[in-house]
Amino acid sequence: MNYNYYHSEDFAADESFIAYYHKTDVKAIAFWTDWIAHHPEKLDEIYNAERILGKLSFRLDEEELQDAFAKFDDFLMQESTPAIPFQEEKSIKLKPLKWAIAALLFFGISLGGYQFYQTKFNEIEYITHQNGNGKISQYILSDGTKISLNCNSTITYAKFFKGNSREVKLDGEAFFEVAKDKTKPFTVMANGIKTTVLGTKFNVAAYQNLKQISVALVEGKVEVQTAEGRDKLILKPAEMATFDIKSGSLSRSNTNTELLSSWKDGNIVFEGANFETIATKLYNIYGIKLIDETKNLKWNYSGNFEKTDYLTIIKSICFAKKINYKQTKQTIILTN
Repeated sequence: MNYNYYHSEDFAADESFIAYYHKTDVKAIAFWTDWIAHHPEKLDEIYNAERILGKLSFRLDEEELQDAFAKFDDFLMQESTPAIPFQEEKSIKLKPLKWAIAALLFFGISLGGYQFYQTKFNEIEYITHQNGNGKISQYILSDGTKISLNCNSTITYAKFFKGNSREVKLDGEAFFEVAKDKTKPFTVMANGIKTTVLGTKFNVAAYQNLKQISVALVEGKVEVQTAEGRDKLILKPAEMATFDIKSGSLSRSNTNTELLSSWKDGNIVFEGANFETIATKLYNIYGIKLIDETKNLKWNYSGNFEKTDYLTIIKSICFAKKINYKQTKQTIILTN
C-alpha cells in the first residue's frame, strides 16, 4: 500500500494508523514511527489525521449518562401528579422532554469535549532526546531539519513548529542541517548562546563542562549572539564563533569545519591537544574521568580514532607519551 498518496482523512480511516495512534498494536507503532521519520513531507497530513482521531476518540461516560437519566427520572417523578387517570398521558408527554434534556446534556458534554481537544491540539507538544555514553543519534524534525546529536547530549524541540519561528534547546553538541524556510527562522538556544538561521549547516558545542561554547558554520549564514543580545556575530562558511563563559566575550576565527564535525561519523580527533582538552572530550563522549599524575609532562597530543572504544584511545596516548595507566571503574589515572 502506497501511503505517499494518502491525505489526512485517509490516514484517519486506516486501521493500522488508528492502532498506531491509540497505541494498541506494537507492530503498527513500530511501522508508523519509522514511516513518519522517513516521510517528513507528510507530517502536516499526519498531524491533521491525529487531530481528527483525537476528536473522534472522545466518548461519553456511559455510567455518568445513566446516572444523569436516573436523576431526571427522580425529578420527573417528584413533579408528576398522583392522579391515576392522568399518569399515563403525562408520562407520554414527558418522554420527549426527557430525551430533549438528555440531548442537551450530550451536546453540552460533546461541545466541552470538542473544546478540550481543540485546546489540547493547539498546545505545543515538545520532544526531548537524550544520549548516553558513546551514543550518537540522528533525528528529522517536522520541517525536514536533520539533527545529529552527540554523546551525552540532550535536544528539545516542538513536535510540530507553530507560529513564525522554529526553536530548539541544546545541552551538549549537535550538528544541524536546517531546512530552508525564510518565513520561519531556526533558532538554537545552547547554554546562554542563541544561534539563528534560515537554512544552513552548522555545529554547536555547548557542554556544561566546557569553558567555551562554539558555533562552527559549514554552509549558509548564521547569526550568533549572547543570551542578552549584547554581542552579535554573523558567520560565513568555515568560520567559528567562540563564547568565553568566564569573560563573556564573543570572538570569531577560521576553522576546519569538516574536522570539527567529524564526530557525526564516529570519529574522535585530537590536534595538538592539551590534557584538559583530552580529558573533557573523553568525559563528554564516554563518561570516564581522566586524571593526570604524570610529572611535568608536555602534552600537545594528536591522534585520529574512528569508531573505537575509550581504552584503545588511552592505550594509544600512553604508547605515544611513554606513560602508564590504571583504571578503577569509570576513572582512569595516568602515571609515569
